[in-house]
Amino acid sequence: MDLTEKYLFDLRGYLIVRDAITPAQVADLSDRLEAERERGDRAHFGSDRTELTGDAWSAASLISWGGSYVDLIDLPTIAPYLETLLGRNYRLDHDYINIVNRSRPGKLYLHGGGQGAGGPTDLVGPTDGGQCFYRYNNGKFYNGLVSVAFELDDVAAGEGGFACVPGSHKVNFELPSDWKLSDTQADIPECVDRVAVNAGDAIIFTEACAHGTVPWEGENERRTVFYKYSPHAVAWAPCFYNADDYPGLTDPQRELLMPPSAFGPDERTAAVWSRMQAERQELIALREEVADWRAAARVDGARQR
Repeated sequence: MDLTEKYLFDLRGYLIVRDAITPAQVADLSDRLEAERERGDRAHFGSDRTELTGDAWSAASLISWGGSYVDLIDLPTIAPYLETLLGRNYRLDHDYINIVNRSRPGKLYLHGGGQGAGGPTDLVGPTDGGQCFYRYNNGKFYNGLVSVAFELDDVAAGEGGFACVPGSHKVNFELPSDWKLSDTQADIPECVDRVAVNAGDAIIFTEACAHGTVPWEGENERRTVFYKYSPHAVAWAPCFYNADDYPGLTDPQRELLMPPSAFGPDERTAAVWSRMQAERQELIALREEVADWRAAARVDGARQR
């Protein structure tokens, strides 16, 4: 980050990185997303919800889609910003995709803001225990959860998309209650910045900044891929990644997927996690064995009847 970017991030709580992903990457991300939607359009893709399906620790993740979704883990155009904002040992906490269009325009839920969290009546994270914070001290940024929003479509002024109350990451008061929810664009407070971007741009913002998504009024869709990072000792999501689930990762990518700890990706935590991964494989094999046994028992029972 240059001095101008540092100034703007400290001032506003967010920064736009133009052309963070190439046209080829935008096309690949889009193609893989649309292929998943053809299999059954779900309202939610990603790992930021507790959707355990019997598999220990991990939830469904965009990384399993491969291709450019793997590249986003440590994208060279974004990684230097994250190291400046989070320090050297940061981790990918969770991911998801947000899709809005005329049939599903959404509402503006302004959440977050202030030193620590959005407050006890925050619309999204009232139980936040300090995972979302911001400060600058002795020439260094200190952030909790930091989001990177990769845009797959152009978002023109007035259409909708990312919005925030600039500077709210440093306020000492809770967001006024009548500002928190806007059903339409006409309801949005004047203090809210509405950010226009192009396909391929990325918006980096601290979750300590009051933010949300403006109700959509564009003719086309807005499809946004979110990868959210945190210091290694901080966790927001209830599930952790298991690098063994994603073949072909580089060593740095595997380190970014390690579960949270105060130590970061060093030998001690790597050894603990390696043992947990081995035990997970044993558990999966045991569940499959039990399932096969139960299926066979049902067949035998049917024959006896």
